[in-house]
Amino acid sequence: MTALGKVAPRFVEAAERVVCVGGGHGLAATLEAMRILGRYPVGVVSVADDGGSSGRLRENYRHIPPGDLRRCVAALLPDDSPWAPLLEYRFAGGELDGHALGNLLFSAVYASAENAAEAAVGLASLVGAQGLVLPAGNEPLTLSGRSCEEDGEVAGQVRVAQTPGISDIALSPADPEVDPLVLEAIGAATTIVFGPGSIFTSVLAVCKVPAIARAISASPARKVLVANLASGAGEAEGLNLSRHVELLEEAGVHIDVVLYDDSAIEVGTGRGGASWARAELAASDGRMHDTTLLAKALSTLLA
Repeated sequence: MTALGKVAPRFVEAAERVVCVGGGHGLAATLEAMRILGRYPVGVVSVADDGGSSGRLRENYRHIPPGDLRRCVAALLPDDSPWAPLLEYRFAGGELDGHALGNLLFSAVYASAENAAEAAVGLASLVGAQGLVLPAGNEPLTLSGRSCEEDGEVAGQVRVAQTPGISDIALSPADPEVDPLVLEAIGAATTIVFGPGSIFTSVLAVCKVPAIARAISASPARKVLVANLASGAGEAEGLNLSRHVELLEEAGVHIDVVLYDDSAIEVGTGRGGASWARAELAASDGRMHDTTLLAKALSTLLA
């Protein structure tokens, strides 16, 4: 049995094996949709966050920022799980002010693990997640972005996310260690779902990791982009969905299907070689993906 088979046999043994790639909020929506469909997905999540509770734990304990991973693990918990609210609980006041309990729990599990991937497996097992979430690297990454409007480079995920006119990002270290579990999951996938999420600081922050980029490029899996609902302020302000696809193509990710809701974002004219599937995906507030609607739309693309 392979290493992945030992920790995620339901993924390995499934006829349809879905790997989901991105950052915390958007990737969590896709993973929750997979759970609703009864799938057992593997998520690959960015490790570049440098703000808030994650940034503090990253600096103090020298491990990956756990917030995005924690949020994604929580999305894979059954609706009646007592762990779901506990992972998301935030302390107010005192030395723990602002920390999410799930972030602290990851730090505790990490203390007795060999690396971040082993800690991620341990956290998912501890809380009974119906899937696995793995870090895009076993060490924290630092993002830098080049902005057309700010005349130069900005460093750190928080700053990149807030900066308009970002044209590209770079990672430091440039070629981080990626756990074999991540590469095995991508190699075994029949479908890889990207996003939704910030195109630079969530999706490309994973896809530009060299080992992951090579694995995705070599994978024959169908590649699906769950498009954002709006361009938003900051890094991707004004970018239409066609440009998102172009950025992924430039990174070596050739999208087969774009799943989108164009009620609040411009599609653009460059369709590339992808098929474009329109669906109602927005929650009632129009800002977030409705995971039930997303599950319904994704079900039409999965065997």
